[in-house]
Amino acid sequence: MKRLLIVLTLCSMAACAAPLDTLAGGQTGKIEYNSITPPDRWQFVRKNMTNTKPAVVYGDLIMPPNASGKVPAVIISPGSGGVSAKLYDIWGKSLNDAGIAVFIIDSFKPRGIDETTNNQGLLDVSANVADALYALKLLATHPQIDANRIFSMGGSRGGSVAFETHWDMVRKAVLDTDLKFAGNIPLYQGNCSTRFRYDRGDTNKAPILGLLGGADNGTIASACVDYYTELKAAGVNIKWKVYPGAHHSFDGTGRYTWLPQGVHANNCTIEVFMVDRQGAGLGEARNYKTGEAINGFAEWTKQHHACNSRGYAVEGNAAARTDAIKEVIAFIRGI
Repeated sequence: MKRLLIVLTLCSMAACAAPLDTLAGGQTGKIEYNSITPPDRWQFVRKNMTNTKPAVVYGDLIMPPNASGKVPAVIISPGSGGVSAKLYDIWGKSLNDAGIAVFIIDSFKPRGIDETTNNQGLLDVSANVADALYALKLLATHPQIDANRIFSMGGSRGGSVAFETHWDMVRKAVLDTDLKFAGNIPLYQGNCSTRFRYDRGDTNKAPILGLLGGADNGTIASACVDYYTELKAAGVNIKWKVYPGAHHSFDGTGRYTWLPQGVHANNCTIEVFMVDRQGAGLGEARNYKTGEAINGFAEWTKQHHACNSRGYAVEGNAAARTDAIKEVIAFIRGI
């Protein structure tokens, strides 16, 4: 926690005074920047601004010590519990020590939200996705960061963000250039059971690394493996690793804790192929286990609400955490 408090004070007056649209001055520490709050994924990818609100969010940019020349960077999106000490003390420190810059986003507090563990409806994931993409645009202007080696990473809800920011359709909702993440690193991501599909027609060949807990009852590893296997067979550059016996949040240090109200979608087997065309309907949707079609937004919402459940465990796992750090650093260095 001491490191967290120190980092949060490393904010120049210029960085905190107003949202920034460039880091050409080499700013570090707490940085405010502009983003948006879309109501849902459909309106986000269709660039429908009717119900989309502007937002000012912030992140902490921590550069590796004694950085020389341009360095790679990792943008970390928070999980449902919000920004935690592990993002600084485990990931921030480990990546910095490996010569990698880290930008830790807080998507919740700037919007007046503490966390979404028990109520994912407080903020649609597309808002977190927008924050990550606007952060990519911002970090690409930093003189010490290699714009071609910026990565998207996160766990749980943040893992959904890391996964969804890979796809062309999602990226183009914010970026009107060829700028993209060099790679995407979802940890025990949500939305493997409820699949929001952006892969039809996608041309992005950047790699994805998925890391999963074999004993995770918040994100069932087998659901992600099935999804990843299908994507890989279709040509997506994705690989994954499952840690036997590891629970949700295995990269932390906490003891086994049961979250009775924690929302998960493990009972869901539905997917929708997203369409970014203005005025389009839901998009082709179905139960991917039975093949039964889902017709329209009302039926999708009904089935989505019905299959969501509550209760899962979180627990740190030293062996899985150590290996995950090694895997992530190797993944970044390999690009």
